[in-house]
Amino acid sequence: MAAARGGSTRPAKSPGKQHRPIKRGRWHPLTAIQRPWQAMPLRTRLTLMTTGLLAIGLIVVSFVVTSLLYSHMMGQIDSQLRSTARPVGGQFLAQLREGRIPSDIPSNYYVKAEFLDASRNGEWISADTAAKYGRPQIKGLDYRRALTHADTGNFDIITVNSDKPGRQWRMITALIQNPDTGEYTGAIGLALPLSDVMETVERTRLVVALADVLIISVGAIFATYLVHRSFRSLRQIEGVAARIAHGDLSARILVTEPRTTEVGSLQRAINTMLAQNESAFAAQVVAQERMTRFVSDASHELRTPLAAIRGYGELYRMGGVPAYKTGEVMGRIETESNRMGRLVDDLLQLARIDEGREMSMEPVNLTDLAAGALSDMMVLAPERDCALIPLDPHDEAAGMEAPSLQVIGDRDRLSQILTNLLGNVVRHTPSGTPVEIAIGMAPPRTSPTAPPVVVVEVRDHGHGVPPEAAEKVFQRFYRSDTSRNRETGGSGLGLAIVLGIVAAHKGTVQMLQTPGGGATVHIELPPAPAW
Repeated sequence: MAAARGGSTRPAKSPGKQHRPIKRGRWHPLTAIQRPWQAMPLRTRLTLMTTGLLAIGLIVVSFVVTSLLYSHMMGQIDSQLRSTARPVGGQFLAQLREGRIPSDIPSNYYVKAEFLDASRNGEWISADTAAKYGRPQIKGLDYRRALTHADTGNFDIITVNSDKPGRQWRMITALIQNPDTGEYTGAIGLALPLSDVMETVERTRLVVALADVLIISVGAIFATYLVHRSFRSLRQIEGVAARIAHGDLSARILVTEPRTTEVGSLQRAINTMLAQNESAFAAQVVAQERMTRFVSDASHELRTPLAAIRGYGELYRMGGVPAYKTGEVMGRIETESNRMGRLVDDLLQLARIDEGREMSMEPVNLTDLAAGALSDMMVLAPERDCALIPLDPHDEAAGMEAPSLQVIGDRDRLSQILTNLLGNVVRHTPSGTPVEIAIGMAPPRTSPTAPPVVVVEVRDHGHGVPPEAAEKVFQRFYRSDTSRNRETGGSGLGLAIVLGIVAAHKGTVQMLQTPGGGATVHIELPPAPAW
């Protein structure tokens, strides 16, 4: 009824089945052991584990050895009792029947006879044996149990205590048989002391225990030495890691282990990684420095035309420009604007090259591109003598035309290379100076024995480039003091763009000296594969 009134049929939870919240942070024996163990250095843990395994192995072996020794000696006692039970017992019974005190029985035996007729019972033990080992505590011989083994003759052998503390006896119970009638008339018990056996076993255990302690101690010393020696390479790695953490990226690990070992493989892998990291960091530093310099140079280059435009604008706004100079001022503003526009275009071009944007790669006839670039230059600078010649001087002397050569590349970018180079010639050489474009196949300058490559040389006969500046001219915003200046209209990015485009085509570019004076831009490009 209560469930019906409340509208719920869920049974109430039993108080005994409620889950108690788990108390975190309580002490646990496993946690108490694991925490100190995990806090130990790995070298210490390996030493302890090696020593522990050695100790466990020695203890097991010692236990097995002493157990086998004990079993062997007990087996000897039992064999002696079984083999001597009949002759010793018979001798004892014969002397007992004659009413004599047994004297020929071995002194370490204890013999007791119990007849069904208790009047003839007797026992014997020498005084020396009783004084040394005591007497077996036997209430009575188990005649009924011995009777169960009468057919087999395999009578039980048991261990009984002595009345002397700490002593024991090994006893066998056999049957007494009447020689005339063959009937069993009683039982006879023979016992041998176990003190000598136990002393031998205990002595052996003591020797084995001392040997175990000695072996474990020596093993612990050797384990400590070997583990520390094995971890010497890892400690070296740790030291190198600490040096790297403090900023020494040139630190390397001394390879001391063969490649086939885990440590040797680790040493070589870490050295490879460190070399790559150092190279990557150095490249990053260079790129960062280049970017910083690039931004600084770009800002500086843009500041000049912007300042000129702003200055002329403010001068015009303040009424400082006469009417007759308005056209001149507007022309200067236009010139500076065009210059700034070209600079921005060059910067965008360099940014695209740095990004590694994919180009439209296709077979391009480089000879046709060079002929077209020279035709454009003849229109812009008709006073110059322009020529497309073969690269080989002998072919040129013979009056041969430049060979038709193809490369795989982006037509527009390759055309831009020639345009930039010819533009530099126009800006930085005297008017009327001739210019040639030489094309041919030749081995690379850096490897004369390598397969030939396509070579393009743009030669002028101007003032040339000093040898110390031959490599610098391809740097961004670099200008030679004598021939590269803002007044001639150059931005200092033309040759940098050429270098970027050539590198994107897996080629090389160099600044050389033209024989007789002038500068030669030497470009090498991979030839188009033969179909």
